[in-house]
Formats: sequence, structure tokens, C-alpha cells
Amino acid sequence: MKTSVARRYAKALIAVGTEDGAYVNYGKELRTAVGIFQGAPELYKVLLNPMYRIEERRVLLTKVAEGAKFSSAVTRLLFILMETRKIRLLDEIAAAYSRLEDGLAGRIRIVVESPVELSPDALNAVKDKIKASTGREVIATFAKNPSLIGGLVIKLDNTILDGSLKTQLELMKEKILQGVA
Repeated sequence: MKTSVARRYAKALIAVGTEDGAYVNYGKELRTAVGIFQGAPELYKVLLNPMYRIEERRVLLTKVAEGAKFSSAVTRLLFILMETRKIRLLDEIAAAYSRLEDGLAGRIRIVVESPVELSPDALNAVKDKIKASTGREVIATFAKNPSLIGGLVIKLDNTILDGSLKTQLELMKEKILQGVA
């Protein structure tokens, strides 16, 4: 449920950003806000604590927004999140916003897993293949996963392309066991 709420906030902000042509800046500001809150987790506690009057919490959030030079749209979003006690969804909102932003920009993000470090050429070859099949710009992140034994696993949104040796061996084992039964 938290994810769908976060997605709704992200959609609302990207709609405003698309309308006024500032959606890229709003994305940067959201990521900056996430960094600020991760660097000072006590901010969440203060903004969520009913022991502090709402006016005190507004003053604090105003100082944060002014210090970071946030736009009025992102500042309004932060106030709404504070007042509805959903400020802890900021990370999820920023992630959902980034996905929407990527969609508008014609980008996709992938995670490439391999049991060994991939060379830049190998990673670029994977990116080129995905780009050729999707027609979109590809931003790739590498993750080392020694449990794969060999091959690659590519995660693209909710799709997993599994070409790992581990999975191939498990499929072979299932076929052999089915043949015996």
C-alpha cells in the first residue's frame, strides 16, 4: 500500500513538473531531499513528533527547504507529507518519481548481475542489446552475485532475464527428475 501512495504523490508532482517544464529539476530536488533526510534521520523524528507544535515543525521544514533552495512545488509536497504524517515515504516517492521521469525521458534502468566483475565493454554490450530491443536509452548498474556460478541476470523494471548457469542447472535438474518420475 505504501508503494501505491508513494506513486500517487510522485505522479502528482511529475504532472505539475511536466506542466511547468521543471520536472527534471523537481527530480533533482527530491533526490536532494532524500539525501538531507538520510544524512539527518532525526529530522523525520521531529517532523513526525506531535510533541512539537505544527508551527514549529513548519518553521523547521521551511528552513530545510530554503537552505536547499527547493522550488515551491517540492516545498509544498514536503509540507503535505509532513502534515499527513507521510514524510517517511519520501524515499519511495523519489524512487517512483525517478521511474516516471525516466519514462518521460525515454530511458530505462537495468541491473546486471554476474558472478564476476564485468568489463566496461561487456556491460556496454549488454546495454547496446537492450537498447536495440527497446529503442530506449539504457542506464545500467552492475551488481556482483557470486551465487550465480556463471552467466548473467538482467533486471529491467518487473522483468528478470535470467541467463545464469545456476538457473540452467536447476531447470536441467527438474527435467531429469520429471523424466524419472
